[in-house]
Amino acid sequence: MLRKKDKGSLQGGSKSEADPILEKIWKSNCPNKVKHFIWRFAHNNHPLRKNLQWRGMKLDTKCPVCDRLDEDGAHLFFKCKMAKQIWRELKLEKESRCLSGLGIAHDVIEHILKSAKDKLQLMFIGLWFIWTERNLIREEGRRHPAEAVARAVKIYTAELDVTVQTHKRTQVQREARWARPPEGYLKLNCDASFIPDKKCGGWGFFIRDCDGDVVLCGWGRVNHLLSAFQAEAIACLQGIQAACTLGIGRLIVETDALKVKQALSSDDTDLSVAGGIIEELRFIISTSFSSFECVYIPRNCNKAAHVLAAVGVSST
Repeated sequence: MLRKKDKGSLQGGSKSEADPILEKIWKSNCPNKVKHFIWRFAHNNHPLRKNLQWRGMKLDTKCPVCDRLDEDGAHLFFKCKMAKQIWRELKLEKESRCLSGLGIAHDVIEHILKSAKDKLQLMFIGLWFIWTERNLIREEGRRHPAEAVARAVKIYTAELDVTVQTHKRTQVQREARWARPPEGYLKLNCDASFIPDKKCGGWGFFIRDCDGDVVLCGWGRVNHLLSAFQAEAIACLQGIQAACTLGIGRLIVETDALKVKQALSSDDTDLSVAGGIIEELRFIISTSFSSFECVYIPRNCNKAAHVLAAVGVSST
């Protein structure tokens, strides 16, 4: 039977000590509803039938899932036939046996929190799904096969991982800002715009110094384009040629076109429509600069060049 741990069963109030386990639960990669469920689990506060009987209610304490043994935390989440099958499908059978023997709900969660992040998340989501399935059976009399529940746990966990990674990438992009080049260097930001239907586009670039001041900028229109990659390569070429006319020796090029950055250091695109442009870029770079670096950046760090490229499209 999963019981409360005396020092971890605070009931709230202004003088109550903060529960140290709450912070650890909150840092887990789970939705808030799951975190709240896990916190209540740690304090054995869910309305399990044995808990309700302990609080003075007179009711049948048989497990609503298997209708065999009394429903307490250890039984429902680890020892019930359905729970065992779910943990087996999740390949966590060994872990579930270990957890069921701890006896104290608070210790169960503390033990899970020491697991690897992927396993921790799977166990938290698994516990929540078992509780959800139990309520479905109790309230509506409907049930899903244990295999289906375990599959749902895996899918839900995988979707959470994708959501978190997408959120992290978005956060990085939002937090990224254009940065000044080191002293003695100039920074070139270039970008292109491509209109597939009209087979045309525009290019734009900014060259700025270590104080962030604009040294030179340019834009223009390009007709008879075949691809966005070709437009990006032309934008880069226009900017680098302009840097050469200024006599710049040390240059950092920033572009949000990853393919252009990769093309400058490999021959994979030499036979493409932009192959000649890339070859010319390599020649200029090798003969005109004492120090050169090409860096891929998020689009929001390249807004100024992007705006100029849009202006270039409308120019004649």
